Amino acid sequence: MMQYILSILTHPQTPLPDDIASQAVAVLASHGLEDDGHRWLSPNIAFEMAFEAETCPSFEQGFADLNADINIIPAKNRRKKLLIADMDSTIITSESLNDLAELSGFGEEVAAITARSMAGELDFSQSLLERMKIIAGSDARLIDRIIADAELNDGAAALVATMNHHGARTILASGGFTFLTEVIAERLGFAEHYANIMVVENGKITGALIPPILDQNAKATRLAVTIEAMGISADDVATIGDGANDRGMTEAAGLGVAYRGKDALKAVADAKLDHADLRGLLWLQGYHDDEIITP
Repeated sequence: MMQYILSILTHPQTPLPDDIASQAVAVLASHGLEDDGHRWLSPNIAFEMAFEAETCPSFEQGFADLNADINIIPAKNRRKKLLIADMDSTIITSESLNDLAELSGFGEEVAAITARSMAGELDFSQSLLERMKIIAGSDARLIDRIIADAELNDGAAALVATMNHHGARTILASGGFTFLTEVIAERLGFAEHYANIMVVENGKITGALIPPILDQNAKATRLAVTIEAMGISADDVATIGDGANDRGMTEAAGLGVAYRGKDALKAVADAKLDHADLRGLLWLQGYHDDEIITP
């Protein structure tokens, strides 16, 4: 028998009912399981219940009436020592290359390729180079607009600050560009950041990238290199992303989370956050509101 955690998380605008514990007890009982202890991590937003089972069950149907993320995770080794986070549409609200293309007058063309790439329909490296060719010749001053307009997703600052405070290493790894990852990493306090380097010459975006290109395997490679350097295992890692290029790190991590994820990523994720904000990754690790740092 193993101990598991039933995690029920939602968005502050759609609070959980006060009697969620009795509903959870009933759902567990329908599977022949018992409540081994429950608590609120955040009032009416984050609830969890421990139970023991021989195999990990699925409870989603039992909570179909809730606008909530229903996840089952092992109770052992919940708090992770390394966080690797995607940037575009995960830590920030938008896709930076799409935004750059929109300002350059090629928004629809580039966004269509991005959507297929994130869904896993196209090779990431090839699709990135194709999109770069489309915006080649654009005014490099548009980059400053992208930096100025970048918005964080709710909970991003708390996620990074809390994991840093509790001794984890935090890495921002993106298939996007260093001109933005360096800004977002410094703003939030990520220890490291990795992304592609865009070539700019004579005030123009050339369409070229400085090798090596960070492709769909780069984040998983970064995970492997970092855990070896830290002397930890993949079970000590939490990752969060949204697209197909995050699959490698999601599959490798002890806790791989899909945040508003595409189906290609959800298929391999350990947990899904479609309702809760980015604090959800903290609640999945058992952090109580009293332990969360809000910058």
